[in-house]
Amino acid sequence: MSKKVIVIGAGHMGSAIVRGLLKAGSTQLRVIDPVEGRLLPWRGQGLSCSQGLTDVMPGDTLMLAMPPQAFPAFARGCPELAGHSGVVVSVMAGVRIATICDALQTQKVVRVIPNTPSEVLEGMSVCCRSAAVDAGESGHVLGLLQAFGDVVEVPDEALLDPATALCGGGPAFVAYFVDAMQDFALASGFDSTNARRMTLQVLRGTAALIPASGKEPSRICREVMTPGGTTERGIACFDEYGVGPIVRQALARTAARSSELGGVGPTKTSEAASC
Repeated sequence: MSKKVIVIGAGHMGSAIVRGLLKAGSTQLRVIDPVEGRLLPWRGQGLSCSQGLTDVMPGDTLMLAMPPQAFPAFARGCPELAGHSGVVVSVMAGVRIATICDALQTQKVVRVIPNTPSEVLEGMSVCCRSAAVDAGESGHVLGLLQAFGDVVEVPDEALLDPATALCGGGPAFVAYFVDAMQDFALASGFDSTNARRMTLQVLRGTAALIPASGKEPSRICREVMTPGGTTERGIACFDEYGVGPIVRQALARTAARSSELGGVGPTKTSEAASC
């Protein structure tokens, strides 16, 4: 099997994957994007780059990291990929395995939901493979994903929509909450350096505490909530405003949007296709 990985799309997610693979020591990477400006950082690091897809070898692993809206035009513009014998790995939200197989006339597709912490080797990916992908090929793809974080393989593609919400959107949701905590620190009189320092250490510390303690997050929450104390009042505010249900609803809406992008939901996107 070829060891070359061709990442098609150098936007936020594609770039995060390339950075992660580079930091993990991966070699034989190639980056494709129609926008030359997105390729300049990778050219500067000595990577093979081009604005079009050429010289694809039969065993190359293709990683589709373009926006889902751009995929139909890409597939129409790359007839030479028909019957590609290597594995096609898709990190496009919502685009189903069957759609990719049909558009590219291939049966070897692994659909992956990664996230942007991949660029610091702390990614969380969830994947599902088509029946034609054998154990060796699956192991190769899992190895690529494990190079920049953890990975969960699921047998049911339907699980990738909630995975898109939880893992794909999760960093943005967490960052949104962190931003609010920093704003509180700034408004309370801390300078920006210490506001950021305190907030991020609380985030890191809690993320480390939960698995190390073996306790459920709800139990840790209760243990910090001294009856009649300060934290209890804050959690009571969360309950008053329904923060828990709001978070669950936000994740549900994100998952629903993933279904829509794949043509499963009630509407399809009309956004312009661009890499």
